[in-house]
Amino acid sequence: MTYYKRFFEELQQDFKAFAYWCGIFMLFRIAFIAIYSGQLNGDYSDIPMALLLGLRLSLKTSGIMMLVGVVFATLPKVFVQRWPSAKLRFAWHTLALIFFSICFMARIPYYKIFNAAFNMMLINGAHDDIYAIFMTAVKEYQLLWRFPLALGLGAVLAYGLKLWLQRIKTVELAAVQHKKLVMALTLPVLAVIAVFVRYGGAFNYANSINWESAARLKSNMLNEAVLDDGQALYRVRDTKRKLAAATNIKISSAQLREEIANAGGDKNAANVEAAFTRTVRQPKLAQQPKNIVLIVGESFGEWPFLPKFKDLGLVDNMLRLQNSANGAHINTMLCHGSGTISAVNGLVSGVPDSSLYENYQSESFKSQYATGIGYVMKQLGYKTVFWYGGFSGWQNIEKFVKAQSFNEFHCADEINDKNGNSWGVPDAVLFSRINEYMQKQDPAEKVFHVVLTTSNHPPYSINVDALGFSRAQVKEKLPADIAKDENTLNELGHIWYADKTMGDFVAQAEKQLPDSLFIITGDHSERFSFAIEQDTRTLSSIPCIFYGQGVQKDWFKENAVGCHMQLAGTLVELLAPAGFTYSAMLPSMFESDFAFNHRLFAQNGEIKEQKNIDAQLQKEINAMRKVAAWRVLKGNEIE
Repeated sequence: MTYYKRFFEELQQDFKAFAYWCGIFMLFRIAFIAIYSGQLNGDYSDIPMALLLGLRLSLKTSGIMMLVGVVFATLPKVFVQRWPSAKLRFAWHTLALIFFSICFMARIPYYKIFNAAFNMMLINGAHDDIYAIFMTAVKEYQLLWRFPLALGLGAVLAYGLKLWLQRIKTVELAAVQHKKLVMALTLPVLAVIAVFVRYGGAFNYANSINWESAARLKSNMLNEAVLDDGQALYRVRDTKRKLAAATNIKISSAQLREEIANAGGDKNAANVEAAFTRTVRQPKLAQQPKNIVLIVGESFGEWPFLPKFKDLGLVDNMLRLQNSANGAHINTMLCHGSGTISAVNGLVSGVPDSSLYENYQSESFKSQYATGIGYVMKQLGYKTVFWYGGFSGWQNIEKFVKAQSFNEFHCADEINDKNGNSWGVPDAVLFSRINEYMQKQDPAEKVFHVVLTTSNHPPYSINVDALGFSRAQVKEKLPADIAKDENTLNELGHIWYADKTMGDFVAQAEKQLPDSLFIITGDHSERFSFAIEQDTRTLSSIPCIFYGQGVQKDWFKENAVGCHMQLAGTLVELLAPAGFTYSAMLPSMFESDFAFNHRLFAQNGEIKEQKNIDAQLQKEINAMRKVAAWRVLKGNEIE
């Protein structure tokens, strides 16, 4: 009886903590919806359902919080009377409340940047320039007051929990009228409650809710509000685990060959890259340009090009190139991943994103990816030069690109400019250096440049108004989809600046080397914060423009699709003589019928999430990821 008495009374404390957690997660959810309510465009009808779904999902997170208290406070107390259960329970919940308060304060700017609570960018961020991230968080996302405010919030919530545990009275077993009945029912009732909590307010999987099935509303913001921060972090972990499973290379050589066949390759080929050999039938350009420049613009999305937004005048220079007689473009282009380094990996390696970070894998420094853009351009006789507006130590970039067929690497380390920030030098300064380099270029030499810019990125430190950004005019033209505050206008100004500097550079380079070919794209999108929710294309697509002498407007079909890792093969089909062979897992953008990245796929001019994909196509994509993972981790040989 004594053991049960302690268990019964301690368990009530755990249930009170459970109820408190459910309330805290609901409070955070309501605050998040209130902050971003403008995105609902006046339609609040789904908010009650978002709150209900959120409550159900948070039963799981609250249950985990309670379970830790049960294991480390209640159960030991049952057998050890002097066990400090109250202190341990309160200490655990206090630490957890502070942690989730920090998560909530971080979620606010995180959602503004990534349109998600927490996602795979957390994994990417672990590899990024920590100092630059820290300085950006301080200058752009108010770290200096958000962090102490989060600590204060956690302390207030912990004090509230203390009052809650003390003032909500615990029922003593001695006061229970039917003690034996209560004792007999305790374990069965606990089992029922455990199942109900486990399935998020249901008693079976079919009626359950989890992070994957929680997105049931038409608003992305409300779908993200359904996830408490515990579930959002679980999504990161689960997504990484599932991606790892999709790229599991614990397979035999025979199984690898089957995956090659599933991916559309020749399973009898001598090695992985040979399995995806392609042959040029007829080059698109009659003569190879002496100078080719691929510009990868930081956060340069397609949305300012779209009819709804193009009158803002943010990308007039690139629109001019796209619509010129010497311009062609892909209407539906996917970036390689959600971060800049993903774009670099996609271009330099030419293999699908497997969340393996080729820039850190030892195999990337032992052999060269035949599918990579540096490799194929070198095979075509071009000197390869990589330009980066940031610093060489970022994401191991200098070592990586030099190991992958780039003859030269130039970056902010070589440039002394006081107008830069923690991420690098202004784009105008970088392009000026490239123009100087081109002036000294040997006229007989063919050079391929990749230019990775940095300025269109927090902390948005360029004085765009002094350079000609018409802030007032843009503000007048803003649709309801975009907020009119000064921070948003400053961000729009940096998109304008990116377009301006690229346009100025192309004009100058064209004067110096008239036969130059330019390809302009972005590293990723999904970073601009709209006041009203947008569709997947607006949020995620990037431009892809080809401009120069000999470029034909009708090169690409109206519903053509593409992605970063196809750029290498597309350039080969433009430049290489008939009969030239190269390796590419996906066909060039001239003949591709689908493209994909880390979470989306494009087909027939449409962009969708891969959860909505045809089963056969998903099988092909997963096979490509497995083959790519083998190539990245084990090398090119199959046996």
